[in-house]
Amino acid sequence: MLWEQLLSNPAIKAWALSCIVVALKTLVTGMVVSSIRIRKNVFASPEDYEMQKLEPQTATDEEVERARRAHLNDLEAGLPFVLVGFVYALTQPSTLGLWICFAGFPIGRILHLVLYMKGLMPHRTAAWAIGFVITLWMAVASALSILF
Repeated sequence: MLWEQLLSNPAIKAWALSCIVVALKTLVTGMVVSSIRIRKNVFASPEDYEMQKLEPQTATDEEVERARRAHLNDLEAGLPFVLVGFVYALTQPSTLGLWICFAGFPIGRILHLVLYMKGLMPHRTAAWAIGFVITLWMAVASALSILF
């Protein structure tokens, strides 16, 4: 089967595992947003307030918004990583490149969430840059591998 053939490739296996970690981390971030909303009774829509038998609020909560922005950032960073990472894995990268990219990106994203939620700048930007640089590197390396 095609999937078994793909997973016999160590680079594809590493990519798949890193995608699982990134997806789980994104799901956890979404749960963080929800738990803060529930704890603070700050919901996303009028029907959420209605279900809780509360009057809808128009004011935002900074803690909810911070977590929501972190979650949105996960979605924005994760999709390019998953797509570009797959192509990168198909180019037979070096073992070092594979480890840097497929371990470094999830680590950078986990650090980003922790630092984002604590409001620690410029550390948050540095953690974000880890993922950005890795994704950019994979895109460039993949394009060069395909072209040459």
